[in-house]
Amino acid sequence: MESSLLASEVKPVLEYYQDLEKRLKRKDGRGKIKVGDTFSSVASFYERIRYTIDYKKENLLRRNAIERIVKRLLWEKGEGNLLSLSETLVKELIWAKYVKNDYYPVRKVAEISAIIAKYLFLSTRFEKGWKDWLVGVASCEIEESLDPSIVSYDVFSMAIESWFKKNFEWAGDGLDEVEKENQLAIAIHRSLFRSDEPKGAYFLLRRMVKGWNGMEKEDVAKRGEEIIKALVRIRSSLKNPFQSKLYRYVQKEVAAFQILKNLIEQNPGAAQSLMGNPDEFTKEIYEICEARYDEIRQRVNLGIVRSIIYIFITKIIFAIAIEIPYELYFLKQLSWLPLASTVMIPVLFVFLVALTIRRPGNDNTVKIAETIFDFVYEHKVTQKVSFSLTGKKRGLSYQVFSAIYGIVFVAVFSLIAYVLTKAGYDIIGIGIFFIFLSLILLFAYRVKFAASELNVTTIKESLASHLMSNLTLPFLDLGVWLADKFSQLNFFILL
Repeated sequence: MESSLLASEVKPVLEYYQDLEKRLKRKDGRGKIKVGDTFSSVASFYERIRYTIDYKKENLLRRNAIERIVKRLLWEKGEGNLLSLSETLVKELIWAKYVKNDYYPVRKVAEISAIIAKYLFLSTRFEKGWKDWLVGVASCEIEESLDPSIVSYDVFSMAIESWFKKNFEWAGDGLDEVEKENQLAIAIHRSLFRSDEPKGAYFLLRRMVKGWNGMEKEDVAKRGEEIIKALVRIRSSLKNPFQSKLYRYVQKEVAAFQILKNLIEQNPGAAQSLMGNPDEFTKEIYEICEARYDEIRQRVNLGIVRSIIYIFITKIIFAIAIEIPYELYFLKQLSWLPLASTVMIPVLFVFLVALTIRRPGNDNTVKIAETIFDFVYEHKVTQKVSFSLTGKKRGLSYQVFSAIYGIVFVAVFSLIAYVLTKAGYDIIGIGIFFIFLSLILLFAYRVKFAASELNVTTIKESLASHLMSNLTLPFLDLGVWLADKFSQLNFFILL
């Protein structure tokens, strides 16, 4: 680069991390929350089981645990004593090893209690269905209270948003500027941190309602109308049909910043001086890229193992609850081939999908380094890249494709059902086979999608991979529908 001056976008990020490093070193000498180790191993083992079969993203496990525990404690204890509820919450998180033991001051319980109180108060201003959603958003603020470093996500996200606006122009599509701001903020946050709906909602809430984190129930009551309008708009923004399209567009443009975040977090104090030496900076970027590529490969392998464990556990539940009783009662015998193949065939498909996953090459690393340099170093933007998310009007070709897809959808299911019937499957067995295959393929493709999070270049799909994608598309559509309708299918997930 011609200039080694740091761009305005990167400066607040560096300042935040340097300040955070100092704050985390400060020690609070007051009394700490400490629990015994009696239940720790059991709680930790339970959470590992949940992680294996509950398809949540790794970075969301703690937030999901907070949401789940708060909902359970509200059901068990009610809303009468939020201090007791909050203390139990912190202890359970310590037992499950989501947070440190003998680390938090006792006053943290009151802080969390106040957070829960303001969200519960807000829920009384909405219809019944809002309460669970607001508890999900509350879990984000509770997690942030327990781990202040999470604020770095927001700082980083806003810096990337500023860079994106400087380099890209979202043209047309009929959205007002406020909605475009919201959509872009959500898409960038999702792309960088794999955030879910509660995380996205909390991020927008902090942006739209100034001073939200310092508010208590009484403050919420005074600014009720403003907050209610903001929350209604936030839920609407999260469900905007443009979000999925914008997310796909943004993801490739901002994936490189995951590498920059890793680099800064390794040594916040030295990051700025490293940026002053472009050659050393480039070398560090390349090293982190290689490490992250290896890490993604490990995550893919773990995802495959989780899928297989999921198949076996859920198969046992299905067999005991449905298949075996049905066959013994109606058919008077057990068909071992359908029982076994319902497990083995989905496992085979998981491995086939895994074989289509490729490690990013050197050209990908070069593109990541170029994007990071563009963000870090001051330079003049000569021309913005204009983009629109509204596709061309659907004409005859789209109708032909829809018709062909419909025929393929019916043909694939009919052919497989015919083969299964000849193999000795009954109607229940065929239905369970389709459910298993669809859900497992969905999970396998989620693993594949997660493996592509650092891909900033277009990877040419092989003929076999392309054929595999098209043949499994009907099952993926069914899997998406089933996952949405039966997200609470496993009894572990209900606990």
